[in-house]
Amino acid sequence: MKHVMVVAVLALISSAWLAVAPARAEGDGQADLDQATELKLAADSLDDLEKVVQLCESALRKGLDKGNEDFAKQLLTSTLYQHAAKLASAIFDQQPPDLRWPLLRQAALPLLEKALKHDSQLEDVHYLIARLESLPGGDHVRALKAVNEAVKLANDDNVELSKALLLRGDLSDDDDKKLADYNQAIIIDPNHTDAWRTRGLFHLGKGNHEQAAADFAKILEGDEENLNAHHAIAEALTYLEKYDQALEHIGKAIELEPDQPMAYTLRARIRAIQGDLKAALADLNTALKAAPNDLAALLMRARLHQAEGDLEKARKDVDRALIVRPGLVQGILLRSMVAAAAGDWDRAIADMKDLLSTDPKNVEWRLQLAAYYSGSQRPRRAITIYSELLDEDPENWLALRARADTLLSVGKHAEAIADFEAVLKAEPDNSGALNNLAWVLATSPDDKLRNGKRSIELGTRACEVTKYQLPHILSTLASGYAETGDFETAIKWSTKAVELGDDKEIKEQLQKELESYKQKKPWRELQEVQEKPEPGPRGGAFEL
Repeated sequence: MKHVMVVAVLALISSAWLAVAPARAEGDGQADLDQATELKLAADSLDDLEKVVQLCESALRKGLDKGNEDFAKQLLTSTLYQHAAKLASAIFDQQPPDLRWPLLRQAALPLLEKALKHDSQLEDVHYLIARLESLPGGDHVRALKAVNEAVKLANDDNVELSKALLLRGDLSDDDDKKLADYNQAIIIDPNHTDAWRTRGLFHLGKGNHEQAAADFAKILEGDEENLNAHHAIAEALTYLEKYDQALEHIGKAIELEPDQPMAYTLRARIRAIQGDLKAALADLNTALKAAPNDLAALLMRARLHQAEGDLEKARKDVDRALIVRPGLVQGILLRSMVAAAAGDWDRAIADMKDLLSTDPKNVEWRLQLAAYYSGSQRPRRAITIYSELLDEDPENWLALRARADTLLSVGKHAEAIADFEAVLKAEPDNSGALNNLAWVLATSPDDKLRNGKRSIELGTRACEVTKYQLPHILSTLASGYAETGDFETAIKWSTKAVELGDDKEIKEQLQKELESYKQKKPWRELQEVQEKPEPGPRGGAFEL
């Protein structure tokens, strides 16, 4: 730092001057200052620096002439700073930081505050205080005060000013002020790589992916082998759906450091997006071979195994993730989904209850729990949850749609129709709501509820939205025509539905409907699922 360099030069001058200076009166502080000066020139340990501080303080207490008093203060402040900087280097200059970093900070801060008592205009001291206080558990207000002083004192030193502005941006809670400081840091010192990186990460976090990619590209202009920049720009390009470009940067990152798992995990994500699940799994296997406890890779691989129907492997990855990080929310949520896919509804329900015990008002989790209740033949319990959500937020159309479907499963057609109508006011082209409302209007055993003409209107719209490609929706349109007595058209659409059906069980159901229409009988349906009891408490891993 500038301050340390100046004092080092002064120390050399003082040492040469002392050799020819006349003797001082015995009892003044000059002897201590001379000793401090000589020790400072050779100091290479924290103990040496502490001794220099003690000698300088002793010299000042005993008394010095004006010139030597000023010099003693400069030597004292530079040594205090150097001592604190050595402590701080174990926090900021090594990876990972020293595990004792809170104690190191606790030891360094008083040294820096003492230096400021002797000279409050030390930019590097203010800057180091700000860095230390910005760490977890630090004094945020003190950090801001210190960094503002550092910005003011940096003057025309563009490198130091850029660093101070960057730190002030990091400390700001105002995004506009934060970005303004980052921008200014780059303008003042265009070669400040950390400023480009920090602004790029800021843009990435805010979803400004074009700007983020541009900042990381700027870093790569000056350093083509910057591994972190390749990772970050690949992340930004992935969000921009520029997958080929992203893969180029990932390939470069792998070339630079083949054993680094992050690049393989990111490439797996892109491969999964592109639908190449086998290539994605291969990359995740490579990443986890290098880092077996990588949570992101474990959870992603579990999702891909689930998507491929390999629930046993999915379960093992989730269980491993939860061993690495017990209580991990994403892990528990994914475990519940894998359990549900395996038909272990009680496990799935228990996991969602565990999550909700920590956040009882979480809407998404309550919707998920209700879906599990519905899937486990506990539709009335699901309806209760949906109704509670709608009491809190009547415009929650997801809960409304889910309640409507669930009401159908317990034979409450009138209530279901009312919910479907409300859903379509909010989402007029929702194919599921269009289809299910059309179906109940055509097939309900309740004469007062059926409306064949409206069913045809809704069913036609559902077919249009889905481009006449889904067999169950074509089946619904057929049921509407059958309800109006137009069995010829009903048979036409029902036949088409059977032709498109590729699931054996569904195809059999569609064939039954077609046979009914051939006999000039409209279809009638009333579901009344019997409620299963509430599952008991469970915990830990689940078995498939």
